[in-house]
Amino acid sequence: MSDISIEIFPALEGDCFLVSMGSEHKVNILIDGGYKETYYNHLKPRLKQMNQNGERIDLVIVTHIDADHIEGIIELLKENGSSEEANVIQIYEIWHNSYKHLQFFKDSKEELDYREKTILTSKIAQGYIGNKNTDEDHNQNEDISAKDGSTLAALIYEGKYNWNTSFNENSISIENKKKINLNENVVIRLLGPNNNSLKKLNKYWLKELRKEKYDFKLTEDELFDDAFEFYMLNQKNIECLNENEEISSRSSIDEIDCLLKQKNVLDRSPVNGSSITTVIEYKGKKLLFLADSHPQLVDEQIQQLVDQIGYIPFFELIKVSHHGSRKNTSIELLDLIDSPNYVFSTNGKKHNHPNEETIARIISREIPSNLEKRELIFNYFFKNELFCKEEIQQRYNYSISLPNGELTKVLKI
Repeated sequence: MSDISIEIFPALEGDCFLVSMGSEHKVNILIDGGYKETYYNHLKPRLKQMNQNGERIDLVIVTHIDADHIEGIIELLKENGSSEEANVIQIYEIWHNSYKHLQFFKDSKEELDYREKTILTSKIAQGYIGNKNTDEDHNQNEDISAKDGSTLAALIYEGKYNWNTSFNENSISIENKKKINLNENVVIRLLGPNNNSLKKLNKYWLKELRKEKYDFKLTEDELFDDAFEFYMLNQKNIECLNENEEISSRSSIDEIDCLLKQKNVLDRSPVNGSSITTVIEYKGKKLLFLADSHPQLVDEQIQQLVDQIGYIPFFELIKVSHHGSRKNTSIELLDLIDSPNYVFSTNGKKHNHPNEETIARIISREIPSNLEKRELIFNYFFKNELFCKEEIQQRYNYSISLPNGELTKVLKI
């Protein structure tokens, strides 16, 4: 019987995973919540079932501020009420870096002046512009806005949840802690972000504020958290527009070589760079969840583990970064890591994810002796003229696993 269950929820172009370990004393970790539709259509019924079974969520990891990762968590916390009287399910701890965790350049304790408060309030009033999917199945009738709900940071605070308590309520950062033992069997290794990534995000926000007031003070005022969250959600949508480049389907092995020769352009988004990136370990088995992380830092951190403790960078599962974007899976990182299972979380209807270059980089490597074949796992139907060809799958020794309709995909490891 499998000790680990990974539930991959249909989250449109987003992420939402439930990792459950053990049997009698089960540990449940929820990683991101997808869109609000993900929560109401898929995640909420599952959490209600868990609650009826006497289970709880031991840890919620909100990897970064992006609508396709946090909307579902916002809806969960709205309905759940508080940590003391949970309406949906008990949540023991939440990991999330809000603005208050990025204040490396915090000014004195003096209060914001009227103009500064007005600027922050205007950011909140603008709400979340959104980047609506044209797919009629994506029924986002309402965007996140200041009038229809709170920000994630406000909900965590108001619900009195344990917030970053494993990090002494400081930022989730590898400089603060790299290894967390949830119990004697469950270990989480943090691979990112680092303080430099968080500082870049903070500077990005500060630059925006100082466009409107050059000497804008950074304080502990709670207005910052809400204004920061709304602003970052809007910026994330703007930054993703350049991912929509079309790449035509290929039909021969020679075209795989052409894909591999494409220039390796890396993601520079400070929002993606702030992603909480983890390895979840249970009784010797390892799961790598890359969120939307930049590959450079992940490569560096895993190499340090290899050099310092002889870590074996072979994982039972790898959640591919940023839904398979070519900018987030480098050849250098793939030279270091491997797995029999590569998970792509996207419906493929935005930003042309997964990119063909990413798939080509994963499958083209020599199969190591401890691996029979690689499996590409999708939570939505995937149709690609090149990679779905039987001759290509045999040549590169991989298979494709598709879901049954739009149901939650469950993996047993």
